[in-house]
Amino acid sequence: MEDPARRSADELRRRNWLAIAISTVVMMFSYFPYAAAFTVAEGETQQIDPALVGVGLVVAPFVFIALGFVSRNPKAPKRILQSMGLLLLLGLAVGLLSPVLGATAGFATGATLCLNPLNVSRPYKWRWWATVLATVYTLLLLVVATPAGVFTGGLVPLLLIGFADEYASWDHTRKASAAL
Repeated sequence: MEDPARRSADELRRRNWLAIAISTVVMMFSYFPYAAAFTVAEGETQQIDPALVGVGLVVAPFVFIALGFVSRNPKAPKRILQSMGLLLLLGLAVGLLSPVLGATAGFATGATLCLNPLNVSRPYKWRWWATVLATVYTLLLLVVATPAGVFTGGLVPLLLIGFADEYASWDHTRKASAAL
């Protein structure tokens, strides 16, 4: 007979991964037009395309809406608004270094807040580390291989949040079984 608490934890993790999958697809329609707005072809002058920036900003809330409601976060409306504020704040602050990096940091931070937290001690600890890792990894790739950095910034943030949850769940289970 399976433990109901364990079944509930597995269901929560599955819902979170479903939310991550859906939100990653939605994020592609926000992140890549935004990144394309700042792309400069070789030999051309820097010009920002405001239409692409607008598309990216209009679609961005739907990433957090999908994360919050598909994962069934009980605080979803509040977390979605907080995530949008942080996306704009980090997008502007970190975006001074690189707009793509600002978007990556903003989406990772928003995902940390919007995704339903696991029933483990300190559920956000590993998510924050995943946010930092996604941002630093994207920065390194932007410096070394810019196209790879742009692509990574659109895919890695939400996935690393999911992997952080998996690690937190594994760590919680390991510590619980060691206590027995």
